[in-house]
Amino acid sequence: MQGKVDKVGHFMIPLSHYSTLKKNATFEEAVNMMNQSAKEKGYRWVLVLDDEGRIVGILTLRNVYDALGSLASKAGGWLGISFNNADLFFWDGLKLMKDTPVTKYIRPVVDAFVLENDPPSRAVEIIVKKKITIVPVLDSNLKVVGIVRPVDLLPFIIKLFETNIS
Repeated sequence: MQGKVDKVGHFMIPLSHYSTLKKNATFEEAVNMMNQSAKEKGYRWVLVLDDEGRIVGILTLRNVYDALGSLASKAGGWLGISFNNADLFFWDGLKLMKDTPVTKYIRPVVDAFVLENDPPSRAVEIIVKKKITIVPVLDSNLKVVGIVRPVDLLPFIIKLFETNIS
């Protein structure tokens, strides 16, 4: 590619566009925030931050369903759960779950992130290797400044196709 070198920061969506919670928030608060974010912006995840603004993890819609699914399977499966004939194990478990810290259910951000000055190919590599669709973008102080998704990287892919290799 000729000219300016692209960086992940050119493709990311800024942090201000996303819902964030502190790590001591409850699972119920996180799910409510995710619901609001989905209605307003179509995002199906919430970023969980520590007190210094560093990303701890991401609560995805998949995490929510996995948590509820494990509770339902212990209660005999989703088909056995009814609002009319409540299974006590499920409903008691749900009461406990909603007050549990959200950090119990998040996908931790260990090595699935990029720095804003990284090349876009680094984000593509993480998306492919980790099989994830949202990658936090961090600044040099390791604070989250945005998110990059596969769809955000399409202009980078198009540029690859347009590159004259001859």
